[in-house]
This record gives sequence, C-alpha cells and structure tokens, in this order.
Amino acid sequence: MQVSSEQSTFEQILARMNAAGNFTSSVLASEDGLPIAVAPSPSPHDANTVAAMVTLVKDFVQQTQTRLGLAEVDEVSIVVSDRSRLVCRYFTLDRRPFVLAVIAPPQQTYRRLTSAAIREIEEAWKKH
Repeated sequence: MQVSSEQSTFEQILARMNAAGNFTSSVLASEDGLPIAVAPSPSPHDANTVAAMVTLVKDFVQQTQTRLGLAEVDEVSIVVSDRSRLVCRYFTLDRRPFVLAVIAPPQQTYRRLTSAAIREIEEAWKKH
C-alpha cells in the first residue's frame, strides 16, 4: 500500500478517536517526532509543534528513567492551566517506537480511546 493511503488510514483512525473523545487534535509520530498522521487536518495545533513537544517529552522520560532506574514508560500526561492535557502514549510496531499524542479537553477520559486507536493502528500496520 502506498504511503498516502496508509497515512489516510491512520488519519481516519485518529479522526474517529478525536470525535469519540472530543479531542482537539492528535498526532501519530515517529520516535524522532516526525508526524506520520495528524487529525484533524489541518489541526488547530501545528503538527510540527506537537511532534516537537513529543520529542521533548520523550527525551525527558528517557533521562528520568536512566537517573531513577524506572521501568519503561508507556504514557506521559501534561496538564495545563485550563485543565486540558497533552497525552503521549508510547508503543512499538515491528520494533519501531511510535508516539500517539492527543490534546484532550478538561475532565475527558482518554486511556480507553487511545488504547483502541493504538490497536487499530497496529492492525492497519500489519496489513501493509
């Protein structure tokens, strides 16, 4: 399958997740912070900025794990002053690390929805 149709599949998964959770935006990014898919497109948040934030969070997590001897982190959540949050969920496909980042509104649950989206992304990945 071509990259553009793969990206479209991932964007559709993200769009469904955003609608179900009233998420402002979401980004599927590589470990390096390169955006693979963004929803909505165009996003109210710049995909490159969110992806850069994902990379900064990843670097912070790696340093913290090393210094404190923590096990592998699968999620980081940052709550901002309006009580919305940036959630970064880390997962691996074919030994490649990825990050699903969402911006969730205040008081919105996200774990079930992001877990379901990650499962859908894994299924779509296997088909390629």
